[in-house]
Amino acid sequence: MSGRSPNSSQANYIQFSTGHDDLVHDVAYDFYGRRMATVSSDQRLKVFDLNDEGEWVISESFRAHDASINRVIWGPPEHGQIIATCSYDRTVRIWEEQEMEPKGSNLRWKRQFQMTSESHTAVYDISFPPMSACSASGTSTGLKLAFISTDGTVHIYECREPQDLTHWIAVDVIHTLPAALGKEIEVSFCLDFCPSRWGGEQLVVGAMDKAQVYRHNRLGKFRPAEELKGHRGLVRDVSWAAGMGRSYHLIATACKDGRVRIFKLTTGAGNLAAPKSKYLNSSGGSGRRPRPGVGAGLGADLRGQDELLTVVEPEGGFGGEDERWHVDLIADFDDHHSDVWRVAWNATGTVLSSAGDDGNIRLWKAAFSGEFQCLSVIASHRSSSRWEEDQVTFDD
Repeated sequence: MSGRSPNSSQANYIQFSTGHDDLVHDVAYDFYGRRMATVSSDQRLKVFDLNDEGEWVISESFRAHDASINRVIWGPPEHGQIIATCSYDRTVRIWEEQEMEPKGSNLRWKRQFQMTSESHTAVYDISFPPMSACSASGTSTGLKLAFISTDGTVHIYECREPQDLTHWIAVDVIHTLPAALGKEIEVSFCLDFCPSRWGGEQLVVGAMDKAQVYRHNRLGKFRPAEELKGHRGLVRDVSWAAGMGRSYHLIATACKDGRVRIFKLTTGAGNLAAPKSKYLNSSGGSGRRPRPGVGAGLGADLRGQDELLTVVEPEGGFGGEDERWHVDLIADFDDHHSDVWRVAWNATGTVLSSAGDDGNIRLWKAAFSGEFQCLSVIASHRSSSRWEEDQVTFDD
C-alpha cells in the first residue's frame, strides 16, 4: 500500500522497502505502534522497530513457514512479545521474542508452538481475544487464539499457563459450513474477536458469502447468534470495533461485491448491559463490576450500580429469538468500485479503513449525526503509476 491522498498537496508518508522477495500479504503493528511485522509469499516473517528518527529499522527476518503466509498478528502485550502467523502450509505458529538473543541473529524469535488444521487445509485467518477478557460470570480467561481453515472450520486453542507458550490445548471447534465445498470453488474465510474485555468472548466469522456472530452458551462453547445479512459476494474480511463506552457494537465487513458495510448491534432494550437473563448477581454473587471507562461489552453501562446482570443461557441454546441482539446495517459504501479485501478499525473504534482492488485505502468516520462519511483517500502507486509489490507506505 503506497502513495498519497489525491486531495493533498503534499504527501506525508514514510516509504521503505520491506525486502520481501514476493507479495506482502499482511502487515501488523504491535499494541503500542512502535513495532511492525510483515509476512509474504516468500515464506518469511520480518519484524521492524521504529527508531527515534521515525525510521523503520529491520530487527529480524527469517523463514517462518513452508508456504505462503496469509496473516500475522501480535499477541496481547500483557503476555510479552508474541507473534502468531498462519499459512497455506496448514499450520498456525506461535513465536516468542528471546530478548537475550541479538537482533538479526535468526534466534531472536523462537517458535514455541504449532497448531495444525485437522482437515489438513490451508489456514486463512487468526485472531487473539482481547487481553484480560472476562467471561459473563466475571472470570478472567487465559491466552487464547482462534483460526479458520479453508473447509470453514474454526479451531480455538487456549494456553492455560501464558508464561509457558509451549503448551496449548484445543477448547472448541465451530463448523461454519453445512456441507463440504467443491475443490474448484473460490473460497473466503475470516474472523475477528470482539475487542471488549467484558461480557464474555464474542467472535464474528466470515464464511463464504455469510457473516455470523458467535457467542458462548452455558457450557462455554461458541454457538451461532446473529447473522450480518446483505452480502452478495464472498466476505473477504471482518473487523469488530473497540467499544470505548458505547452502548452498542460496530462490525465492518469487506466484500467481493465491492462494498464496505458497517453493522450496528444492540440488545432489545438498546443497552448492551442488560440483555434478558434468568439471573441477577447482586453484591454477593460471582459477577464482577466493570471498571469505570471500560468499553462496550455486557455490563458496560452498569457503572455506579450495585448489581451486575450476568447473561446465562437458558436450556436449549443462547436464548430465544427475543433474546438475540438487533442488527442494523448503518453504512453501505461502494466507493472502491471493485473487490474490497480488507477493513480495520483504529484503536478507539472511531475510524474505519478499507482497501480494495482499486489500489486505494479509504478512511471512514461518523459525523455528529452518526452517519459514516469518507474522511480521506490514500491513493497507491498502483492507481497512479507503478505498483511496488514489496513497498509499504505509512501516513504520518
